[in-house]
Parts: sequence; structure tokens; C-alpha cells
Amino acid sequence: MKEGESEQKASLKQRLGALGYRLLCGVLRITPIKAVALFGRFLGYVVWMAFPSRRRIVLRNMRIVVAPDLRPDKLSSMVRRNIVRTTMNLACALKTGIMTDREMQKSISVVGRDFFEESGTDGKTAICAVPHAGNWEILSRTRPLFPKVEHYGCMYRRLSNPILEKIVYNTRTAFGCEMFSKEDGLRAVFKLARTGGLLGVLSDQFTQEGLFMPYFGKVTGVTPLPALIYKRCKGKGRLFSVYTKNISLGKWQAIMDRPIDLPEGCEEIDEITMEVNHALERCQQENIIDGFWMHHRWKCTAVFAPKGVFNNELIKKHVTIPFRILVCMPENFAEAAMLLPVLRILKRSRIDAQLTVLCPEEQAAYWKSFNELVFSVVTVDSKQSITAQLNSEENYKYGPYDILFMYSENKKVLKALKPFTPFHVSGFAENKLRRSFRFNSRYSETCSTGKRSRLEDYLNGLETAHRLTSCPEDYALNSNSEGTPGNFIAPFSSLGEADSWPQENWAELVRRLGKATLLALPKDKDKAEKMAAELKCELCISAADELLSKLGSASVLYAVDGVIPTIAAQTGCRCTVIMASRLAERYPLSFGEGHRLVSNHTPCHPCHLSKCDQPTPCTAGITVDELMG
Repeated sequence: MKEGESEQKASLKQRLGALGYRLLCGVLRITPIKAVALFGRFLGYVVWMAFPSRRRIVLRNMRIVVAPDLRPDKLSSMVRRNIVRTTMNLACALKTGIMTDREMQKSISVVGRDFFEESGTDGKTAICAVPHAGNWEILSRTRPLFPKVEHYGCMYRRLSNPILEKIVYNTRTAFGCEMFSKEDGLRAVFKLARTGGLLGVLSDQFTQEGLFMPYFGKVTGVTPLPALIYKRCKGKGRLFSVYTKNISLGKWQAIMDRPIDLPEGCEEIDEITMEVNHALERCQQENIIDGFWMHHRWKCTAVFAPKGVFNNELIKKHVTIPFRILVCMPENFAEAAMLLPVLRILKRSRIDAQLTVLCPEEQAAYWKSFNELVFSVVTVDSKQSITAQLNSEENYKYGPYDILFMYSENKKVLKALKPFTPFHVSGFAENKLRRSFRFNSRYSETCSTGKRSRLEDYLNGLETAHRLTSCPEDYALNSNSEGTPGNFIAPFSSLGEADSWPQENWAELVRRLGKATLLALPKDKDKAEKMAAELKCELCISAADELLSKLGSASVLYAVDGVIPTIAAQTGCRCTVIMASRLAERYPLSFGEGHRLVSNHTPCHPCHLSKCDQPTPCTAGITVDELMG
């Protein structure tokens, strides 16, 4: 594109930006490189002090690169030094392209120059995987140092500002470096690979379209481009890791003597890419402070499990830091227990997934019983703070968190999670917390009278926002046994007094069943003991998690709506449930078969109240005959 055409298509904001860049370059031309470096260091301290969100990103990256169990106080010095160093390198990168030859000779040195040049002559191709470290702009300036090499090129990403793109492109190519934009396709790149030369690829940038592979032990999107180019060379290519590092104020080294020797039999694209990742890791580990850790390298996007880009065998061998998923459960236990399929989908979404559940204390034992599914449980209403629980040795040592599914409207949770950001946040658009805490992925729920079940709201969110779908295994029953044979009644609801049935009806039901056991949660123990004595039936006080082993396919339950029938259905127990405050179509029992949901559709049904405000509750019209079918 010609310069005139670029200016014609640019917006006013882009033109002003390009004008500012030209003025800055004019100042930089007459400013010594050491002065630019000193100003960059000063600016780095300003960034470090003024932008806590940027500090958190660097801290997150440092935990992954150095050690996931290191505490912030151990990394704070490295975080500060990295932000200062990176800002200095970025400031000097602007000066690099317009330095005089004399300034370049004083500021830039090359290690392995002859060896590197030989690898790109006589029809051979050196494919260079370059990490974002140091002042990588010096690589385009080193072109005159390799006169024997016919082609010397580098892949890059175009800038959105067309005028600025033209200026930067001319600066980078002024000394003979050929620049290839990925937006133009790979034909020219592959041609260079076949004819021979030196070709650089910035290989450590996050890419959603590439392969998802371990980098420093944690899976992230990486480009397979070096491996693809290497394969196109048909035996004439050699892979290198090339990086730059700052050696003193205003001086850098380009390290070009690091060939990547592939092990025998390493021929697949993902295997070659894994070797490239290892080589880049070694480069970065030599001088971690020089790395560009100010960008969100291991970020999570909405599509955190892209189809067909995971090599599970390679991931098993090399992953040490899991993909950490936080799921904040609804306060309503009956609704939370319904989300078991959601957790199963998230767990199998990718091989490195690790689930942490945040929930009220009354749900904790239930979620802990799924130890093959849930890694840890954090209670949001216990004496120990959420922050303290997440910072415990058991939770902290596995590295930073990647994504939060916010199914609660508990503001305390989001406030406590702020120090653990950045991570992707997903939740309902109707969640009132999304206004004060940005949700990266939002999806709508149906209205309370809709025909779609509440579980489908959650599943629809997973599918539309995250491309995760359910399968029959997600609804597998949790009990392999028949459970306790016999009839059970559960007259007390976790939803409140509005979900009830007259005691005389329960008495008639017990008489007609012949024998029944009254089942209740510990919080209803006093009421249950009194009612069991009056009904002259057996009593079983059971915690929610204990229901999974107590009930089974040989059990039959008659209950009012709430957490007991929700969990009972997961065991294969056949349930007949009286629905009062909620709508049966919205809250069906998703597990097992043979369930019946009984309602008396009065004008106030469903009311979604915990306490009935009518003189006669709607359930009073439901007879024993209707309940028994």
C-alpha cells in the first residue's frame, strides 16, 4: 500500500497518532541511546507504581516461569525489576531502528555470528524461533552483518494504524531485512524456506489459532509456524533459538549460536513445536528479567478448550501447572446440586483441568465427596477468609487461576478474588455483579416462567460462550449400589416453609405405604424428631453428602421440592416431588428415570417465595392419591 493511500484510509485519531510517533522519532534521533535507556527506566518505575493490574500480570507470569508456589513477597523484587527493564527495552526499541551505524556498533553485539551465517548460505535455511525478550528490534538491524546470506527475513504482525504501519515497515526494512506479514499468507515465507536464508519467527506470543501445548509447564496457545517452515525445507533447514538480552545501560547482545537439535524420530508438527518450546524456555531462563512478561502470556479466552489442538500424550509428559477453574456455586443448595453435569463438562474439557469449588459451608461436604472431580472446596461463609483458604499451601502451590464461573451473586467472593486476578470471568448477563466486576463471557438465562430448565441455562452458557457440550456420561448416576431398600419421605424443604404439605397428608401417605422412613437434614433434626414420633415412622437424619451412599435404585422417595430430591435423583432413587414455590419445567430432576413432579397450578404458582403469603398454601390441594399416582 502506498503512503498516500494509507493516509487517505486512516482516521483522524490514527493520523494524530502517526504524527506523534514522527515527532517522537525526531526527538529520539538526536538523543543518545543511554539517555533513552535512562528515561525508559524512569518510566518503568512510574508504570510499576501506577498500574497494579500490570503488576499482577507480571506476578502471575513469574510464578509460572520461576516456581508456582513462590509467594508475592518472594517475587516482588523480580516483578519490579522486570517492569523497569521491559519499559526501558521498549523505549530503546523505538530508537533502535533510527540509530546511526556508529551508535549500532557501540550498542549491539552478536554472539555466534559466523556459525549463524553459515547456516543460511548455500541453499540452507536457518529458522529462528525468537522469544519476546530484551530489545528484539535489534535483529532487523543486524542484517548488514550477514553479507553472504541472500535472504534475511522475519515474520511480523501488522499494526492497525496504516500510516504507522508504513513508517515502522520502512524502518525495519531500511537495512535489507525482509518483513513478512502473517496477514499476507505464508507463500513468500515458504519460498524463502525452500531457496535458503535466515528467517525469524517471534514464537512465544499467545495464539488462539495455534497448538495448545506446555510452555514452562503450563498449557497455552503457541504457534506451530517454525515447525511448519522446517518441514517445508525438506532436510535443508535447521532450527535455532535466537534471543536478545540487555548487558548494560543502552547495550544489548543478540545470541545466535543456539541450534535446536531434534531427537531421532521427532517428525510431527506438535513434537517439533514442543522442542522449540523447550529451547525458548532455556533462553528465557538464562535471563528471566529480560523477558517481556508484562503481557498476559498464559491468558484464558472464552474458548479455553479449542477442539483438535490438544496433544494429550505430550501434555501428560510435560504439564506441571494445571488449568485452574474456579466455580462459585449459587447459595441455593438445591440449585447448586443440580450443577453436577456442569462440573463434569468442565473437568473433561481439557486434560489439565483442575476444579476448585467456592460455596457456602452447608454445601462443602457434598462437593468434597466428589474427590475425583473437585480438587478443593473453599467455603465463602466460614470463619477463615476466602483469601486465606486460597492462599493455603494446598491451593496455592499449583499456580495461578485461569477462569472463574460466577454462578453466585455474592459480592464478598469477587472482592476476595481481586488479588488473584487476572483471570477470565464467565457468568449470566443478569448477574448484578457484572456491573462492578467485568465478565469476559456473558450469556442470558430464561425468564422464570420459561419452559427451558434451569440446568439448560447453565449448559447453554457453556455451549454458546465456551463451545463446551454435554454428553450422556455427564448425567451418570453417583451410586453403584441399590442403596437402602424401602420408602422414604422428606417433608422438610431446603427452600423454605412455602414448600410444604399438610402433616395429615403425610400421615395418610405413611399409612398407605405401610412402612416409611422420614428423611431429613441435620438442620431440621428437631422438627423431624417431633414429626416422626407423631407419624410413628422411622427417622433418618442424614447430611447431604451421605444421601449419595444411603439412597439408590432400591429406594423410593416422596418429598417436597429442595436439595434432598435433587441429590436422591443422582443416586437412581425414584422420586415423587411436590413442587410449590418453583416450576417443574424449570427445575426437573435431571438424573435417573421414573420421577414424578406434582404441582397445583394456582394463580400465585410459582411464587419463588421461601414463606407462603396466602391463607391456604397451593400444595393443600394436592391429594395423597395424586401423589401416589
